Amino acid sequence: MIQVLLVEDDPMVAELNRLYLGRIPGFELVASARSAAEALDLLRTHTVDLLLLDIFMPGQSGLELMADIRRQALDMDVIFVTAARDATTIDRALKLGAVDYLIKPFEFERLQQAFERYGETRRLIQEGQTLDQAELDKRLARHPADRQMTEALPKGLDRNTLDKVLQVITAWPGNPPWFTSEEIGQQVGISRVSVRKYFEFLCALKVLRMEPGYGTGGRPVHRFQFQRSHLREAHRFL
Repeated sequence: MIQVLLVEDDPMVAELNRLYLGRIPGFELVASARSAAEALDLLRTHTVDLLLLDIFMPGQSGLELMADIRRQALDMDVIFVTAARDATTIDRALKLGAVDYLIKPFEFERLQQAFERYGETRRLIQEGQTLDQAELDKRLARHPADRQMTEALPKGLDRNTLDKVLQVITAWPGNPPWFTSEEIGQQVGISRVSVRKYFEFLCALKVLRMEPGYGTGGRPVHRFQFQRSHLREAHRFL
């Protein structure tokens, strides 16, 4: 049985995640914490294999907690469950060794896939077998049949609209191409506010890079640059 510590300061979210976890075979919730300090105390008295960890918490953040865990060489894995979707935060979490990163709000199936994939990887390691590259790829890769479930878009985003936005920005003239959310919105046929939601998502994937700026009257008018080398990250959601 894989022992899980839930670290979440919102009681309603914590209860929902506890209920979700109870529906996934092979995992057991051993304790819950509402802060990084409380989590560290629990880690001293409980055997924990996996942390289900939020980032935004009072006091020390989830990223700071994970950094402390790594410095202390505590043997456990981390799956982040958080509303933080900016590229810098996601990049930091992955570099610290997070095995998965779920953006709130999410469906139960996405959490289930994260835990099942983690369980498969953990069993692979514990078996201690020698595998060739093909077998390793087969066990660790996300299966195409699971892709729609695994690669769910954040709430409020639509696959067809994302596809249209990508088509417009990939065809935008210039080397490198720069554009604003208003310009893309006019081409796609949606509002600048709606485009911003898609741009935030694409910035988190590093498909877009933002350059802050201001127009007349001090109104923020940010420019965006297409990063073609990261386009494949967006295609996972189409």
